[in-house]
Amino acid sequence: MSRQIISLKKRGEIWHYSFTSPNGERVRRSARTSDKNQAQQLASKEYNECWRVFKLGERPNYSWQEAVVQWLDEKPKRKQDRNMLYGLVWLDKYLGDKKLNEIDRTLIKFIQYEKAKEGVKARTINAVLQQIRVILRAAVEWDWLDKCPAIKFLPEPKRRVRWLTQHEEIRLIEELPEHLKPIVQFAILTGLRMSNITQLKWSQIDLSKRQAWINSEQSKTGNSIGVPLNDKAIEVIVSQFGKHKENVFTYKGKPVRIANTKAFRAALQRAGIKDFRFHDLRHTWATRHIMSGTPLYVLQELGGWSKSDTVRKYAHLSVEHLQNHANNVQLFATKLAQTQRGKNLINN
Repeated sequence: MSRQIISLKKRGEIWHYSFTSPNGERVRRSARTSDKNQAQQLASKEYNECWRVFKLGERPNYSWQEAVVQWLDEKPKRKQDRNMLYGLVWLDKYLGDKKLNEIDRTLIKFIQYEKAKEGVKARTINAVLQQIRVILRAAVEWDWLDKCPAIKFLPEPKRRVRWLTQHEEIRLIEELPEHLKPIVQFAILTGLRMSNITQLKWSQIDLSKRQAWINSEQSKTGNSIGVPLNDKAIEVIVSQFGKHKENVFTYKGKPVRIANTKAFRAALQRAGIKDFRFHDLRHTWATRHIMSGTPLYVLQELGGWSKSDTVRKYAHLSVEHLQNHANNVQLFATKLAQTQRGKNLINN
């Protein structure tokens, strides 16, 4: 195979290849190897398959594993999502050696049944089904599969919105170990997700502009997020000066990796706070914004949400925009009584 037909480039330790397919499309792939000869062989194999498809109308029968690797290669930031990676590892037990055209509704229904046996909620099962659908739809776009089988999702109850009351917040802060207090306070003040807080570096803070920022590769939506800092948030940041040269939040001189620890849960128990998770600190932040009159579209931008539906779950907490319409309903008996009293006054 001519090296002029297939281009090989090394990115870090891994070889990538590209070539133009017979139909004129540019194909770019990761060879997933640091061995140049293996990369060349893989590229040549795919190039020849493309020509066979073009000449004979044959289509390579790709596997689920190949589709997963290709999907991850296209968007490297996905590799940072632990829940997603855990889901893919779990699915590998059922789909790892399957060809894409073998994945039908019967197999997907069986996977749904197996997940349900773990006693998880409908939302967790739907997340697995969604992961399957996303990758199969991507395979359709790559022309690896004719169509994605129909997938029926389970009905989900409305998502809970749990937030801290003022008294709960005071009790929790009192019970937290010292290294978790600033983290929890910063979460309430900014609404940032746990990973964004624990991974926060001094290079992401600009106190002169009173802001922090979350880089696109750290964001759940893949977009950079600007985070305005109020006075209390700045106080929390300043309290961490000198503890570490790179990371803002630390424990015993080392960066904090996770905040939802046994110590956090023990503090909740001592404070008498039930049905509460670390992520509910974000709900607390959003709820307080809404109750203070922050418009939903502003909250969406502050929270870095890509969809307005996510923000609307907080809408019922604010009724200010409905207040002017409340007077549209009156009691007719009251109006009638007032009219009658008026007539009596005139007659008298």
